[in-house]
Formats: sequence, structure tokens, C-alpha cells
Amino acid sequence: MDVAFVITELEPGGAERCLVKLALGLKQRGHQVYVISLASQPGTGRDQLVRELNEKEVYPYFLGASSHLDFFRAKRKLKLLLSKLSPEVVQSFLFHANILCGTISKHANYKLIAGLRVSDPRRMRQWMLRFNRNQFCQSICVSHDVAAYAKHRLAISADKLSVVPNGIDLNTFSRVPVATASTLGLASVPHLLTFIGRLDIQKGVDLIANNAKTIMQACPGHNIAIVGDGPSKKILQRAITHAGLDERVHFYGYREDAASILKASELLLFPSRWEGMPNVVIEAMAAKKTVVACPADGVRDLLSHENRQIAEPHDWSRRVIDLALDRSACERIGEANYKVVAESYQLSQMISQYENLYRKTMETL
Repeated sequence: MDVAFVITELEPGGAERCLVKLALGLKQRGHQVYVISLASQPGTGRDQLVRELNEKEVYPYFLGASSHLDFFRAKRKLKLLLSKLSPEVVQSFLFHANILCGTISKHANYKLIAGLRVSDPRRMRQWMLRFNRNQFCQSICVSHDVAAYAKHRLAISADKLSVVPNGIDLNTFSRVPVATASTLGLASVPHLLTFIGRLDIQKGVDLIANNAKTIMQACPGHNIAIVGDGPSKKILQRAITHAGLDERVHFYGYREDAASILKASELLLFPSRWEGMPNVVIEAMAAKKTVVACPADGVRDLLSHENRQIAEPHDWSRRVIDLALDRSACERIGEANYKVVAESYQLSQMISQYENLYRKTMETL
């Protein structure tokens, strides 16, 4: 098959990493793949995924969109590029790519498949997806929660919805080294409670800021590591400074070695408000770590076998404290998490499911 993947941008993130793994996996199986980013090429330090693609001789296209006006200009560029490439299947990832592909796909010669990766509560986005839903031959959701959201909020019929969860290559992940004191910039590696992700209200980072003092007082042997950047970073830093915790809460910004820091941690803090199928939670499970999450969509799919890992926002900090101080429980939960990933969330399974859905879509539509 000839498959074109269209995504909003290629800076490292959960959806972006999934797309790259999927594209390279299909290429390895003999398919022709193209990768198209609506945005510009990421700058140095943020181009990890671009480098991975180039190393495997998949050279992505960049349409240069960086504003609302550019978004509409990219519409013409994308239509011309897809006409030139002539793929059999176009798989869009993330909201902007789904919308742009939907607006240009009428009378196209390819089959358009949407990638629904989050249960987005924003009503304008829901309306725009509903308006374009008939342009998609199929919509692939990353979790059963997202599929239920698509059915009830986006009015997509059940026969046009499929669920394919994210996957991880356990062999590759097992070779990721554990972060050392020098890579962490510390005299020694403390007991780390780690957040990895975008510093944004969606990710619940305000819960970390509001509860950091309580958690640190209850867990005197622990520190908090915050890995990532985003619009809430300065607010979060000010709250930590105001609480007098600068020596125990460490801001690492964006790090290509985030998985190494995760492996050096005891708990993953994941208070996200809305999700789809969070890759960082899968990585924590693959590293045999315990997760303390709020019940966002997709989280329930991943962690329902050990409900102690899921807490409502009002109870989240207490659950962090309970598990941080219960090492034997964390070891048991970590082993259970790894077993779930090994059985149900392997990368090869994910690639096969996408591959089979593409074939079925081409045959039946």
C-alpha cells in the first residue's frame, strides 16, 4: 500500500512519536509511506523524530503553517502534494490535520482515515469535527473512551469507528539507560516522583503546584522532577518558589532522555484532565513503574487492573503520598503494569491493526 500520514507538527509528543513508529513499521513491512507536517521543520533540539525518519530514508514534507492564515494557505499546498504523491490511504493525526484533510478530500482518489487521539472538551473543535465527519471513511480511536466520545459528541456512526491503542517496542525500551546523578544535575539520585509532559492546564500541572508542599512534607525522602515545557511553566515555577521547594522540585524542560529519567523514578505523576491514550503512561508501565493518575480518558483502559493508580483530583495528592511511602505496593503494581503492556500494548500489535484496517478500508469502500 501507499500510505500518506498527515500530522499537525513533528515536534516530539505522544501522537508524533506514534506516527513515526507506525510509518517506519509499515515501511519495514514493504509499504510505501509519506509523512507530511502542516507546520515548519522543528529546530535543532526538537528534531529527534525528523532525524529518526531521515535515518530510515523517509524524508518528511513540511508545509510551513504557523498561524491561522498559514493554515488556510496550507490547504492548497496539501491538496497539490497529495495529488502529486497519489497515495491509496491518507491517515491524518490530530485536530488540525483531521480538519484540513477533511476539507480537501471530497472527490479524492484516496481513502481518508481520521486519527482521533483525545477526548477534546472544546465545543468549537467538536463542531468542526462533526461538520467534517462524513469525509472520513473510518476514524481510528486510541481507546474505547475516545471511541465513546466520538460516537456521542462527534456523531460518528459506530460502523466507522475502530479502536487501536498505542504500542511500545519493549526490546528497544529495555535498552534505554537509567538516568544518573550527573545527567540529572544532582549530587545523587533521590527518590523521584516524576511528571513528564506538556506544562499545560490540560495535563493538570496546577495539581502538582497546589499540592507539592503537602507531598514534600509527607515524603521527606522524595523529590519531584518536572520534565517538559509549556504555557504553564512560569506559573508552576513561581508556585514552587513561593512554597520554598526550589531545592526539591527540579525543572528539566524538554529532554530527549525523558525515558531515562522515568526509569530512575519511583512514581509517574499524571494528573491529566483529558487524554486519549497517554504514551508516557505506557512507558511507565513498561519500566515497571507505578502511576498516580486522574481518571482521564484512556487512563482507565490502561490502569483499570490496578485501580489504586487512579484517583479523583481532590484525592490525587493523598494517593501520591500513600504510594510513595509504600514501596512493596509499588513493586507489585509495577510488575502488574509490565504484564499488561507485554500482553496488550506492543508496537507490533499496533502496526498490524493499522495495516489490517487500511487493507479492509481499501477493499470495502
